[in-house]
Amino acid sequence: MIELNTPSEILKMTITKVEAVRKKKKINQKDFAKKAGMPYGTYRAFIDTKIISFENIISLYQVLGLYSDLDMFVSINATKTIQELKDEDKARRGQ
Repeated sequence: MIELNTPSEILKMTITKVEAVRKKKKINQKDFAKKAGMPYGTYRAFIDTKIISFENIISLYQVLGLYSDLDMFVSINATKTIQELKDEDKARRGQ
């Protein structure tokens, strides 16, 4: 299935993931922000307002070891048609 999310929805999912992994690694928010090289207030603003720079998102992902999740931003893929995307999705689901 092809899903399209709004930027706000993607940021909300990002916050959910970052917070879940941060908690799993047992890092408190203040230490996490410090390890990511940002003020605690900047991290809290991200949680509360969904506003953050892309550079800070990268820093957060690096601290959590989520490097592979950043691939979608840096990989270069050929443009595909909707039908090609549907076919790939169908193949992934084994149909």
